[in-house]
Amino acid sequence: MNKNYHDYEVYARQLLASLPDGVMENRSDSDLLSFTPYIYNACSANCRFCSEKLVRSGNFVHICGVCADYAERLERILNRLFETPLFISLSGKETSESPDLLRCILDAVANYEQKGGHIVGKVMYSNMSGFAKNMEGLLDILRDRGITRIECSRHHYNEDINQDIVRFKTCCGLLEPIKYNAVLKAVIAHVNSEIPVRLVCVLQNKGIHTVDEISHYIEFAQRMGIKDIVFRELAMFGDSVDRGETQKYIDDNRVEVMSLLEQLPADRYALTHITKGYYYFSFSYMFDHEISVAFEMSDYEKMIEHHSKASHEKLSKLIYYPNGMLCKDWNMMEPLDWV
Repeated sequence: MNKNYHDYEVYARQLLASLPDGVMENRSDSDLLSFTPYIYNACSANCRFCSEKLVRSGNFVHICGVCADYAERLERILNRLFETPLFISLSGKETSESPDLLRCILDAVANYEQKGGHIVGKVMYSNMSGFAKNMEGLLDILRDRGITRIECSRHHYNEDINQDIVRFKTCCGLLEPIKYNAVLKAVIAHVNSEIPVRLVCVLQNKGIHTVDEISHYIEFAQRMGIKDIVFRELAMFGDSVDRGETQKYIDDNRVEVMSLLEQLPADRYALTHITKGYYYFSFSYMFDHEISVAFEMSDYEKMIEHHSKASHEKLSKLIYYPNGMLCKDWNMMEPLDWV
């Protein structure tokens, strides 16, 4: 039986019993709103576990192009959220492959900030494929726009095993350059000199799934100059998700964070912080006193339950799709009529 949000809540309380006050941060009732201007494209990869491919009750993300008044709608949304502290999540498909949309979004956010809007963070999620082909073009967009960090997804230190999981596509007849560790290392070195890069690994049976492999992955990250790493559990979902190839892969390859946390050697991993969100938990450690390592889980059913109960006055997440739809759910359910 998979552990769910409640199980991690109990586990977190057990850990806290032996730790000093202040280690736990509860964001469950925070006024912070996560706002995702969703970037939709063909993506440069075809990840086996990609949650974007999950279908729930027959609903899935399908978008044809960017609406003509995209920027105006985005400005209206931001103006409506003016009194709300926002966390900007630049995610969706592969963000680095849509530089024009990225520029449009960041310009709108910059205007919002100049008018006094409150942004607490701007994080870009990427597999870095676009940087391998258009480094300076992307840095010109991101430079001086206050990006907090880039979360770079890489799911194994062995480039061939990573490729079996991620399945980078071909570009101009050749495999995406970012497939190769040598290219990744060069890209990260360049980007990290201007914008902090966090390495993100999704735990799975076909990839990183033991404490020993986690240690090897950390060494791999260290060699690239990375000081911040996250290991994430495959997203948890219930019976509302339609059965299919992606759903089966996630079910067959789930590695539970809790089982790994219980095996971490105390002489190398020091627990520093636990963050409780309304559908996720994050357990933060210092590895060998120098590398920040977090382990995270998320329960999509808990997220859906939360969103279904949230009123328009008390939202935790909003997703703005390129077709102009504004939703509080990843599968375009319950669209809002704000724009």
